[in-house]
Amino acid sequence: MRLLRSPALWVILAASILAIFTNVVVDNRISANPNSENDRPPLSQMAKEESALREGTQLNEVKGRFRKQGDRFQFTEDGGQKSFKCLENLCLQRISVNQQDEDRKITWLISAKVTEFNGENYLILEKAVRSR
Repeated sequence: MRLLRSPALWVILAASILAIFTNVVVDNRISANPNSENDRPPLSQMAKEESALREGTQLNEVKGRFRKQGDRFQFTEDGGQKSFKCLENLCLQRISVNQQDEDRKITWLISAKVTEFNGENYLILEKAVRSR
């Protein structure tokens, strides 16, 4: 009887019940929405994004062409179907100047880092050399 009157027992009991309740609620949320655990998109969206590259992927010595699309430049890999919008930086500015002065069929050899926003890849150009 003395044990039942102990405040420490009731504190431990209350904490245990709260912990069990919290664990059950969290487990139910995860099982109701399995994507929330890894914060990944639904499978149907992942299937569309199969060709997307991961954030931070390094591209080295990739041959392709630039063309202006709207107010942005787009890089298309030679022989490939991949195209990437390019983020503005000094390297792209130099390419832009060359594109205005020359024929649009200039082939470039680039090195760039891939970044991602809203499921779409963009390039941050690091190096671009005219290819022959």
